Amino acid sequence: MTLSVLIPTYDCKCYTLVAELQQQLEAEDCNYEIIVADDGSRDQVTVIANLHINELPHCRFIRRTTNTGRAAIKNYLAKEAQGQWLLYIDSDAKVDNPHYAQQLINAIRNAGQTQVISGGLHHADTLPSPTVSLRHRYEKAADRHRSAAERSKQPYQHITPFNLCVRQDVMQSVTFDEQCKEYGYEDTLFGVTLQQKGITITHIDNPLLHTGLETNAQFIAKTEAAMRTLHSLGNKMLPHSHVGQAVIILQHWHIKWLAALLFRIFRPLMRHNLLGKKPNLTVFAMYKLGYLSTLS
Repeated sequence: MTLSVLIPTYDCKCYTLVAELQQQLEAEDCNYEIIVADDGSRDQVTVIANLHINELPHCRFIRRTTNTGRAAIKNYLAKEAQGQWLLYIDSDAKVDNPHYAQQLINAIRNAGQTQVISGGLHHADTLPSPTVSLRHRYEKAADRHRSAAERSKQPYQHITPFNLCVRQDVMQSVTFDEQCKEYGYEDTLFGVTLQQKGITITHIDNPLLHTGLETNAQFIAKTEAAMRTLHSLGNKMLPHSHVGQAVIILQHWHIKWLAALLFRIFRPLMRHNLLGKKPNLTVFAMYKLGYLSTLS
């Protein structure tokens, strides 16, 4: 069995992540490689720090000068990989389980007909800073439904390349949609495609810690980008998203204009709440729906 660990990165130092993965994989009886691809980072200090990845055994850092987008960089990494299994990990992940690699290798060896293995993610219980309260509160609410048992209830709707292992032959037939250039929904659309092709998924409890929490203002901006991505994907994605389904209902009853109007009126008040120390997740859901309703 051969494994390729694929880490797309943009303005994120990930040497520590790679070093921990490399150390754990060295202890396993498998052939492996770790490939990090930089998607045109602007922060040259970060790029220089990541160049040291090339000094680790079986590890390679690829510096790309042009930003191609979240989906395209993942497809590029798949073409660079030599392994029978491809493990996608986000560069802002942290390995907080000393047996992470062992549990992953065991899952691969016992995969049988399974073609995709989803390990999951989780977040620290303690709020790192009041400036990231919105993202932290949102993710901790989502963590309640991220156990393998919960994800298995709707296996194709809980796919994230944050910690996702895919057989090489699957990635030759199912790629990430490169229409997703901004933040959001390339993972959801990937899950839809897997379901349409009847590709089998197994969810396991082998999470990585997500450390890259944005400030409230940054997360709102990323959420708006996600809504633009969702809008651009149109009918191939809207029915598979909760906020997209809500917009479809508004369109059916010809009141999408009202949601857009109310959003424009109350946007400053909603932003005031979401930028504060105790953001309300209901307000956040209304903000997403309202912003999406303004797009035409």
